[in-house]
Amino acid sequence: MAMALRNKVAIVGVGHTPMVRKTDRSLGSFAAEAALQAIRDAGLRPTDIDGYAGNPVAMNPSARHWDGVDEVSGRYMRSTLGMTKVRWLVDMTRGLASDSIIEAVHALQSGNCKYVLVVRAMLLPSGGRYARTEAPAAGGPGQFSGPYGLDNGIGRTALWLNRYMHEYGATKKDLYAVAQTLREHACLNPNAYWQTPLSEEEYLGAPQIFEPMTRFDCDIPVTGAAAVVLTTADRAKDLAQKPAYISGLATDWEAPDTIYKVSGMGPKDIQAAQLYDGFLPFVWYWLERLQFCQKGEAHRFALDGNIKLGGKLPVTTFGGSVGEGRLNGLGHVCEGALQVMQRAGKRQVKGLSTCLVSLGFIWSQGAVLILNEG
Repeated sequence: MAMALRNKVAIVGVGHTPMVRKTDRSLGSFAAEAALQAIRDAGLRPTDIDGYAGNPVAMNPSARHWDGVDEVSGRYMRSTLGMTKVRWLVDMTRGLASDSIIEAVHALQSGNCKYVLVVRAMLLPSGGRYARTEAPAAGGPGQFSGPYGLDNGIGRTALWLNRYMHEYGATKKDLYAVAQTLREHACLNPNAYWQTPLSEEEYLGAPQIFEPMTRFDCDIPVTGAAAVVLTTADRAKDLAQKPAYISGLATDWEAPDTIYKVSGMGPKDIQAAQLYDGFLPFVWYWLERLQFCQKGEAHRFALDGNIKLGGKLPVTTFGGSVGEGRLNGLGHVCEGALQVMQRAGKRQVKGLSTCLVSLGFIWSQGAVLILNEG
């Protein structure tokens, strides 16, 4: 994102369903609910929406890829909601919310549309295990990783965590400080799946999945949906809600300080950070990469209470993927916008005007946003 795009696009509507593990409802109905909430939140109607950016892909290996059942496409949403004026539509293939947000910003700035709806809906399939897969053989690059369990995120994260603990003396007890904080934040979020505190005994005694990663180091698969509406700055000022302007946008493969250069801000200007937590150690990674603390110091930074509400840098104030439930980052975007809009309820950071949102994994490209009141 060039500096010329600073504060030229804003999030103006937010929608979110409760996150559940068991339901008789279709995934399409969850997506429609979140989308209608976001549209109405912005003071708009479905017929005002002329752009759509989605992340329909079901990422679990057992997915059937049925539209409206375990995935929700832009075409499905256009038909279901009666968005008859949609003329720009894209469905991204990776699932990460960063992809659809980036495309929405570019579409608005190029004049392809006026109001873009972004949706992410995810299904927890009934029966079986979410990430279970069976294959008699692996070929290509997978032959060097698949037999060792490294074709999935938890295996890769476990390698990173083991190395971090070895190099910097961090322990799983240190990581509990992050787990405890995010669970506390989830308990303040009515849409979150987890609504009870997490004790140190529960955390440290949880079943091992991929040493040293355990159950509570992973995001929780759920059924639910979230949505946001974006528009240009000149239109945003006339809508129902206080806008959350995108002051900076950078991919996380760029230099770590790129996000600060394009936004004209620095780490000290950030009043809260919605750090992506697809796996809990990601929080340590993002704290260091985004220069909130020195390399090798993230575990100590979190231990001091700095990441709690009321701390130096409140982190993932809605509970994140491990507390609210897995939405591949759109929950983080929603929370960042709500914080800037001063609408986060019991989770609201007092006096906040600027919030950072990081989206992505350690091993693949994501993005970093800075949202500001303008």
